[in-house]
Amino acid sequence: MSGNSGTDEFDYAFDSAFFKVLSEPARLEILRFVALNGECDISRIAGEFPQDRSVISRHLKQLADAGFLETERRSRHTYYRVNGGEFLNRLEDMTLRVKELIRECDELLE
Repeated sequence: MSGNSGTDEFDYAFDSAFFKVLSEPARLEILRFVALNGECDISRIAGEFPQDRSVISRHLKQLADAGFLETERRSRHTYYRVNGGEFLNRLEDMTLRVKELIRECDELLE
């Protein structure tokens, strides 16, 4: 692991998209709300937050695009629910990649 390759491996290990989505406090609160309340549509979610519905909608889209929320369209409504399996898979994958990087760094220092 040297030069730019090491940087690429580090960036890959620490899934920046994962952390970017979770770095916004409002998105974390929305994710928490859906996790605690189960499947919800945007009306129910937006009713619980001070932000405009359009802002909540963008946050929901980012959470869904990142795989943290599953969506289901029913008639004119979209329902959101937490995709716990995807969340755990990404955490586990990152953990394995970070362990590998640490092992490689330790080998280089020996």
